[in-house]
Amino acid sequence: MIAGPPWLPRAHGGPVHHPNLQEPTRYTARLRRLTTVLCRAFARHRRVVSVRVFLNRAPYSLLHGYTPDAPLVLAYQYNVPAEGAPADAVILERAFAAFNGHPTHPDDHAHADAWADKPLRSLSVADVVAIDDRHYACESAGWTRIAAPLD
Repeated sequence: MIAGPPWLPRAHGGPVHHPNLQEPTRYTARLRRLTTVLCRAFARHRRVVSVRVFLNRAPYSLLHGYTPDAPLVLAYQYNVPAEGAPADAVILERAFAAFNGHPTHPDDHAHADAWADKPLRSLSVADVVAIDDRHYACESAGWTRIAAPLD
């Protein structure tokens, strides 16, 4: 007869006591530890990419572009799932399109609507978009990577 797990009673009502089988409490504790380790290992692959949009408040920023001492205000923040996250250039172009009122990606419509509900101007030259810890200044054509702005 094949014995089952030690915590299940046998047909005659007594528990199975096999020297190679663990008790349910030790088995459960080990299973929990293994589950925790596996969840932590796979959680790195399910993290999100943080995107923050800063508006430049310098009076002539549209004319002169971004300067390191420019006063920036955090206007909007959202997350993009890291699974299949596009390259920074794609995220920047999606942000520019969404925060200028013409989102190109289906996921960006909610962000564009939330932006429009606030009294914010469109994303323009000299504004900054941060993707995790990488910062980019909007130029008249494209983006330039910059050092992290001062708080």
